[in-house]
Order: sequence, then C-alpha cells, then structure tokens
Amino acid sequence: MGWLLSQNGHYIEQKLSLHQWTGFLLVLLSGLGWLFHSGILQSTKILIRSNSVLILLLLFIVGHLGGSLTHGENYLYEHAPDPIKKVFVSKTKAPLVKTPVDSVQVYEQLIFPLFEAKCIACHNQEISRGGLVMSEVSGLFKGGKSGAAIVSKNLEKSLAFNRVIRTQEDEKFMPPTGTPLSYEEIQLLEWWITAGAPLETSLAELTAPKGIQKLLLSKYALDTRPKPWFEKVELPSIPEEKLLLLEQHQFSYRTLSAANNLLDIRFLGNEISEKELSVLEPIAPYITWLNLSNSKLTSEAFETIRKMENLTRLQLQQNPLKTFQLSSLTSLEHLEILNLHSTQVDDGVFDLVRAVGSLKKVYLWNTRVTPRQLENQKSLFQTTELVGLLE
Repeated sequence: MGWLLSQNGHYIEQKLSLHQWTGFLLVLLSGLGWLFHSGILQSTKILIRSNSVLILLLLFIVGHLGGSLTHGENYLYEHAPDPIKKVFVSKTKAPLVKTPVDSVQVYEQLIFPLFEAKCIACHNQEISRGGLVMSEVSGLFKGGKSGAAIVSKNLEKSLAFNRVIRTQEDEKFMPPTGTPLSYEEIQLLEWWITAGAPLETSLAELTAPKGIQKLLLSKYALDTRPKPWFEKVELPSIPEEKLLLLEQHQFSYRTLSAANNLLDIRFLGNEISEKELSVLEPIAPYITWLNLSNSKLTSEAFETIRKMENLTRLQLQQNPLKTFQLSSLTSLEHLEILNLHSTQVDDGVFDLVRAVGSLKKVYLWNTRVTPRQLENQKSLFQTTELVGLLE
C-alpha cells in the first residue's frame, strides 16, 4: 500500500527511496518470520530471534522515515522540551514568523513564493514554455497551450497542480529539474485552489482545515487556530485583598498566565454556602474556569454563576442537580465546556445544550440520560460533543 501511495507524486523521490527499500526489507523479513513460526521453514532459535530483532528495528526505522516524509523532518521533536529541540531539530526558514495572521496575504506571501521558487524560471515573460506565463497573475488563469494553470475550486483542471503531483518519471512532471514541491507545499497549493484561488484575501479571512492549520504553524509560525474566548479578554489586575479572600473561603485560584488576569477557581470544601458564593460575586467577570464539583450545590448558586460573563469551563459534576436548575446557564454566551457527570439531569438537558450555542463539549455519564437517548441525540449536535456511556 505504501508503494502504491508513493506513485501519486506528492513525495520527493530522493527522500522516498530509503523509506521504500527498508519497507520492502521489512515485508521480506516479516514473511520469513511467519515461515519460521508456522513450521514451513525449519531454523534455529538464534536465527528466529535475530530475525525478530531485525523486524523490530526496521519497524522503528521505516515508521520514522514515513513520518518524516508526511509530517516533516522535525515532526518527532517539534513539541519536545527546548534542550532536546536544540540538539535534534534542524532549523528551517520561516519567513512569516511573528507576522500577524490578518496581515498575511495568502497568494502574495504563501502561494506566489512557491511558483517563484519552482515554476517561474521556465514560465515568465521572456521564457514561456508551453505558452504559460506564471510571473503574472493573469497568466495563471489564462494558461498556456494545454489549458489553464489554475482553475478556481477545480484541482483536476488546474494543470499547475496536476503536473506537480505526477510521478517524477512522467515526462509531464513539473518542475522537470531542480527540487520538486514538497508534500507540505503541495498541500498548501491544494488548499488554496480548493478555497477558490483567491488573490487578495488575507489568511484570517480564509478558513483553514486542521491539517493546514498545523502546516502553517510548523512551517511559517502562523497560528490560525480559533482562539478561545479567554484569550481575547483583557481586564486589569485584581486587588490582592480580593484574592486573599478567596483562600480564606476554601477556594484555590490561579491566573491563566502572567499576561492574562482571568482566573481558574476551584472550591476545596465539602459544602458550598451562600457566604462562599458571595466572595465570587465581586470578581465574577474574572472567572473563566470554575470547578464546583462535589460541593452540594443548590439552585441559589446559579444566581452567582450567571454573572460570570467570561466563563468558558464549568465543572458541576457529582452534585444533586436537576435539569431545571441549570436554566440560567443559557445567559452565558462563551461557555464551551460543561461537566455534568454524576448529577440528576435527564434528557431535558439536550434542549439546554441547544440553547447554549457556544458549548463544544458536555459530559453526561452517570446521569438520568440513558445510553439510548445519548446515542439518538449525538448526530443532532454538529458543533457540540456529548460525552457519555453508549450502549
């Protein structure tokens, strides 16, 4: 299957060769091992064990080489601690590092540099092989003798894409000399064409799927992932005496970061009272993560919770709560995660989830919601994940 995949032209053949041949060797030794263990071939224990050790080593080598082809040479260490990164990660040029996403022009700064590096030497005003000029935008859509280089939203008819994914043995493969487009560069080109090949659109205006988000982050240090609400909120620091008051009333707290004054708060007691809840009211806009699990929560608590306008995570698990008590949560416009496991909520909770349009994940195991009800409802929620025990 790997050999068939290698024929699609997405991979540079020089980098593919070692992965391919070690893969063939792995298949050969695995087949040999099967013959030994099935008794078809007689052998000594030393030979069988040696073959097994080689298979194990080749699994690591073949897997690592395949990962490097698909995810980039640094994929294994890109999230490692800095000391390890310095030793193992080879630095690659990232021309758009620290550039604001909304100021990056997709064609001008991401796509045109690919054409400039790999295509324009043979397709410009002076040398226009096949009648194709790629140094000018109009030439891309006008095309040459064989047709248009770029056809909006049509990969099959876009010859610029069609030619770069052919096998390098094909006479129509492009570029005919020099370094071919990498797997990441082909992904980027595919995404741009599929998105309509826009010419004057910023990166912030164009929806990037998760694979492209990861590519842009690793190759260009451009973070296009949707930002959670709490990263967008700016509030002045909280007076120290209000924070000390939290500790005096059985709350632990921490700020999300040195630059973000929003709070992650957890109640440490066994039963929360009106007195403890009153401590939270003056700092309600600062609370973005709140854990009130296993605190014998009552309906009165929700009068305080509904004032937390920047709340994004709410943990209410292991409380004797029923669905009707949660109705005030519909006023929380930025609530993303709601934990209700081991409560008394029933199937009415599905209407609540619909009413809180910002919810992304709701935990519902060990509640009065049956596995069948959960299974029937899951497909009706496209943007919210319902987590529970299915039948």
